[in-house]
Parts: sequence; C-alpha cells; structure tokens
Amino acid sequence: MHNPSITAKFIEVRAERKLQEVAIAICEGLTPEDMDIMAKRNITLAQLLHDSGRTIPKVSVIAKPGVDYLVRLSEEEILRLLEQVVPANVAVLRRYPSFASSVIRDLKAFAKGATT
Repeated sequence: MHNPSITAKFIEVRAERKLQEVAIAICEGLTPEDMDIMAKRNITLAQLLHDSGRTIPKVSVIAKPGVDYLVRLSEEEILRLLEQVVPANVAVLRRYPSFASSVIRDLKAFAKGATT
C-alpha cells in the first residue's frame, strides 16, 4: 500500500541528509576562521566556490521533491540541520545574520540546480 505521508517523510529525511553531506563537503578546509573572514569581507559562498574552482554537483530530477522541501525550509530550520554536522561553522553564521542569509540563499540555489 502506498502511504504518501511515509513517502514524503522519507523524501524529507533523505533531502536533509544530502544537505548535511553537502555542508560537510563545503566545510572541509573551510575553517570557522575562514568563514569569519568571508563574512567580514562580504564574500558569498558562490564566490568562494567559484574562486576556488569547486563546484556543486547538479541535482537530478528524481531529487526534485526533496529539493522543493529544502527550499521551503526557513533559515532557522536550515541552520539547525547544519548545526548537527558543522556546528563551529554555524556558530559563525549565527554571529553574522546577513552572511547566514547569503549562505543559505546560495545553498538553496545550488539545490535548485544552479552551479558555480
């Protein structure tokens, strides 16, 4: 039997885990001190990835329901998910709310398929 609520929950959990995996990958080599400098210099996540030659893999069409779910999450919900895997980096984001908004906006854009 098909139960949409179980399916939807599975998609949400999978999307949250993928977001956390991406955050871990982005934060490898990106110390909280580096993020502090980025915030003070107004460097966006997209700029950093572009300048460093790193890219975010394209999102498959199959992942669209999960992407839609992530894009609907509030900034605080995104920060709570990220805090579980990169707490020191999130501490920097919490000190700079406009920088946090910029990072989350970039993450959502990447999730929707934008590339750097």
